[in-house]
Amino acid sequence: MNPPVNERLTTAARLKQSGPGKIELIPAHVRELLNLRRLPAMLTSAQTAALLDCGGEHTIPVMVRAKLLTPLGNPPLNAVKYFATVEVLELAADVERLGRIRDAVYEYWHGKNSAKSRKVHQTSGNGSRVNRTRTKLAGE
Repeated sequence: MNPPVNERLTTAARLKQSGPGKIELIPAHVRELLNLRRLPAMLTSAQTAALLDCGGEHTIPVMVRAKLLTPLGNPPLNAVKYFATVEVLELAADVERLGRIRDAVYEYWHGKNSAKSRKVHQTSGNGSRVNRTRTKLAGE
């Protein structure tokens, strides 16, 4: 079934060229949130990440662990976390706090990547170290 003309036109208008041959789309849930006339009082993790444009929903737990963002109430560990829209908008307006968020995210990923590189330098079965990274040859 063919989509209506208006839907095809708005879809074409949402396409953004981000380089030669690359098309970047805004996810539908982000577009819907940003187009609301009035934001809801409580935001989910996905909505908070979209509003802050912080690189994805996976960065929200990093911000919570660093105490840069606090969920509403006292939710259990496995519960869906909600955040106050007012607090998120204040956070988005504060450049210093945004810098601290980026630092926390960079530190988190630095730790994850260094742990990954430590796994590369494992010991073999006979106790000698195995270095799986490329070593420089004398001729290079």
